[in-house]
Amino acid sequence: MTRSIAVQVAQRIRRVLDTRGLTVEWLADATGIKLRTLTRRLHLTRPCGLTVDELNAIAGALDVAPGVLLHADQGGATAASE
Repeated sequence: MTRSIAVQVAQRIRRVLDTRGLTVEWLADATGIKLRTLTRRLHLTRPCGLTVDELNAIAGALDVAPGVLLHADQGGATAASE
């Protein structure tokens, strides 16, 4: 059984945060998405799906292309911002 796309995206976002030593609280501040909303969106077993605007805001805050968060990790999601 495959994981839903929402679960995969939430895991990728959390992996980037962990790799960079960032928190969901930081991401909420950086994106303007309410912490409660972001926590629901990034739940690891039953996340609520992200909107396109939220995905773009998160990708911008993490300095990665939105596609990196949508597709299997190809190294770009964990790369540090340069």
